[in-house]
Amino acid sequence: MSMNSELRVLLERPGPIRDVSRAPLSSDESVVVVLRRTGPLDKAVPVARRLFAAGLTLRQAHTAIDQLAAAGRTVCAVARSEDLRQLSGDLAALNVELRRRLSASADAADIAAMRADRRLSQREYAEMLGVDVRTLQNWEQGRNRPDPAAVSLMRLFARAPEMVEAILTEPVA
Repeated sequence: MSMNSELRVLLERPGPIRDVSRAPLSSDESVVVVLRRTGPLDKAVPVARRLFAAGLTLRQAHTAIDQLAAAGRTVCAVARSEDLRQLSGDLAALNVELRRRLSASADAADIAAMRADRRLSQREYAEMLGVDVRTLQNWEQGRNRPDPAAVSLMRLFARAPEMVEAILTEPVA
């Protein structure tokens, strides 16, 4: 038996291929997570199987594995009904860390607290964020809500103000 025929025998399927396709989850049915590789990705198939069980399509699970291998991280959406603690534990055993994206909303008290923690006036905070001071006041009073990008910038500034300052400003020579 030649090498090609041996390989063909090994690759032949003993029966019909099961159709395991399903529609991707909608945004209402899913939670956005970030997966980060914490070690070698030597168990890619079990990771893909676990992601499929968590609601990803086979194509999405394959893409996630490719991203983990190439970049060490990926963003995907799992079923809202999935037990994230269990999924996190299962993936941790496979050298993958699971992180849930925070909600993109912030209430007025959160916004005021983020500003107050840095001891900034409304004007200083608004200027650092690049928004009009009246806009910030409206957010803090609950009259309007910031968009998700503004909330993300405020959270980043709350955790790493030096980084935000370094990115949004430049030294004058």
